[in-house]
Amino acid sequence: MKILFAHQNFPGQYLHLARHLSAIPGNEVVFITQRKDASLPGVRNVVYRPQRPVSNGVHHYLRETEAGVLNAQEVARIALSLKESGFVPDVMLGHNGWGEIWYLKDVFPQTPLIGYFEFFYRFQGADVGFDPEVSPQSCSAGWS
Repeated sequence: MKILFAHQNFPGQYLHLARHLSAIPGNEVVFITQRKDASLPGVRNVVYRPQRPVSNGVHHYLRETEAGVLNAQEVARIALSLKESGFVPDVMLGHNGWGEIWYLKDVFPQTPLIGYFEFFYRFQGADVGFDPEVSPQSCSAGWS
């Protein structure tokens, strides 16, 4: 079985799964990541960097979105290269939060993609409103 992981901070939430899958004889595990200082036995890491930083003039609400698109584009380029070399995964897994998996289905449309959707944004009790020293109203002060 061929397994493709994508997470900028290898191995992220996939440590135990990647370790387990790579230990099974016959499995080929490839991990696309920004992290170049870590490894797991039997896992082939492919390190990427976005081709450019986020634009200076982009609206601050869109900075993370542009960063995600830049990550997604570079992961797609790597996936295309893997495909050209003959690696077509049986399954793909990745974290949605930083964009890496956004275009993988464009490269491998027939391959199942299992996304890890960690972020669930709410105005109270999650990403906003958890710190008693920062009021939700102060978060909206930058609205423009």
